[in-house]
Amino acid sequence: MYFFKTNVNSYDRALKKVIKYDIININSKGGINMNKYKIIALLLILALSVCSLAACGNSATPGEKNDKLISETPDDLDIVDDELKKGAEEVTAITGATDINGKVTDSTGIIDKAGHRIYSTGLKDSYSKTIYTTGKKDSKGNILYTKNEVDTFGDMIYYTGKIKDGKLELEQTNETPDYSSNKTPTTKVSSAKITTSTTVGVDKPSKKKIEDVKCEYTKYFGGTGLDAFRDIIGCKDGGFIAAGISASKDGDYKGVSGEWDGQHTSLVKYSADGKVQWKYIIGGDDSININDVIELKDGTVVAAGYTSATSGDVVKTASINSAFVIRLKADGTFMWKYVFPSDSSSTGEYISSLAATPDGGFVAGGKAISESGFFTGTQKGGTKAFIFKFDKNGNIKWRKVLQGSKSNNISALAVTSDGDIYATCVTMSSDEDFSGIRFNKIQAANTVLLKLNKKGNLDWAEYLQGSGLSEYNALAATDDGGCVVGGTFTIYKRADGIYTMNYGKRDGYVLRYNSKGQVCWSRLIGGADNDSVMGIVCVEGGYAVVGQSKSATEDFQGYKVGGGEDGYILYLNDEGKTTSTIRLNGEQDDSVMDVAVLGDGSVAIAGWTKSNEQAFNGSKANKQYMGYVSRYTATVK
Repeated sequence: MYFFKTNVNSYDRALKKVIKYDIININSKGGINMNKYKIIALLLILALSVCSLAACGNSATPGEKNDKLISETPDDLDIVDDELKKGAEEVTAITGATDINGKVTDSTGIIDKAGHRIYSTGLKDSYSKTIYTTGKKDSKGNILYTKNEVDTFGDMIYYTGKIKDGKLELEQTNETPDYSSNKTPTTKVSSAKITTSTTVGVDKPSKKKIEDVKCEYTKYFGGTGLDAFRDIIGCKDGGFIAAGISASKDGDYKGVSGEWDGQHTSLVKYSADGKVQWKYIIGGDDSININDVIELKDGTVVAAGYTSATSGDVVKTASINSAFVIRLKADGTFMWKYVFPSDSSSTGEYISSLAATPDGGFVAGGKAISESGFFTGTQKGGTKAFIFKFDKNGNIKWRKVLQGSKSNNISALAVTSDGDIYATCVTMSSDEDFSGIRFNKIQAANTVLLKLNKKGNLDWAEYLQGSGLSEYNALAATDDGGCVVGGTFTIYKRADGIYTMNYGKRDGYVLRYNSKGQVCWSRLIGGADNDSVMGIVCVEGGYAVVGQSKSATEDFQGYKVGGGEDGYILYLNDEGKTTSTIRLNGEQDDSVMDVAVLGDGSVAIAGWTKSNEQAFNGSKANKQYMGYVSRYTATVK
């Protein structure tokens, strides 16, 4: 039996699975070209007082200047209004209205890529190009203009303007005018595929070595039902919080409501020495899953996931599932909860990952099938991948949506000390925002690594491409502004794409990127059988990688295979080479689902076990699964 942390096929393929999306998997797993388009003029009076940015009552913040502009201004602006394309005569009608500068306003009948109608103001920019206003305002009330420019990602570039000495001076803004227009970043790759044959190397890699790894303790949590921990975070006080699911109503879950059907979910706070300080349990009449948990700058705790319950602590607003966020004080007492707005006709949303931001807020990523609520105006078909930026009080500051005709999901998030955002998106799409991905098999899923700035504007995107599946991502930001990403893949050839080779049936991978999106190093993790990477953190001297393995070759040569699947911890140095290996090999199924670094440099792991001997001596698990946490220390030389 395999428990996966994320799954691109999630709910529709696994109704009752246990990991990130699932409860249990029993098996496995822009100018105007009037010559080109003849347009019937529309007699419209420009309304310059248009609604300010509103995403369900929340205003966006102005974006930073995008330095990645194309060298030449395009001649054409894409016309996306089919009715306007049918015009027989080339006409531009003067409305008789004037803009704020007293200039006659013309209606061109053009709609830009973001869905905004374009109007000519009668003004020229410094390049003698006609200035157009979108009929929208930014959050400060400034009219937004466009010069028919797009950035390197194909996004329209907007400006705000002031009249000075009779001339219009424009200042670029990346502020999104209207959420309902679905203006989203278009992912473009710098090359057809990533290869690991050319790497830039790590700037000043550490020569330290991690060795003498020691387990300080293992603590178990659960009852007589199925129990599992899936996520873990380190806390400012030196302790840690584990998040899990349970079907138990006894043991550590004694007192759980008998009215709660199916599994419930929990947050358990441990001190550095492994003592339970508090627990917070959420339940209802159907499944409720916490997929990730974080600690904010002020020490409060935020957890998120999805709910299919119609009664209980968090109630769905969509027909199947709704995404939710809860916030707790540092002592585990409740502060507030937030369920994504939707309606009963929408299928739902899922939050899969969280990351705290330096400003005290956080970002949340996942997937949505809904076409209402936050996703009103988005295209039909396919699953939308999304990232929302929240402040600490749960107010939404901005959102990004990535769409294609098939399944798409933000599977992991990480934030640098400067506030830049890394995200992995598992996608089966090769169109819309994912145009350029080549699939050898229609059912294959590839991972896209995205980097966004603190305002949510896309910096770059790279495809982790191969002929098979690439998913189940782990992600961590590095001190130099880069990141390290891990996951699981299968390929249909011996080697292709970024996966220059493979060991066995299913392998893990780890890739180190610098801040520019260049590969510093890559490596496989695994052997001849099934292996996965589930979590990764940066530690002194390198990285701690955790996951599951059934192999006794390659990285696990010489290690005894237990019953079914084993958990493992690999310590890697700054160049990706293994320095220490720990295998958790009981006589039954075991797994390490996540890892966190603590204040003293040690690590804590969380997972589940069915064993009660070997590494799990003292566990009460046998027929059912039991959640556990362990703390490991190491010597860095």
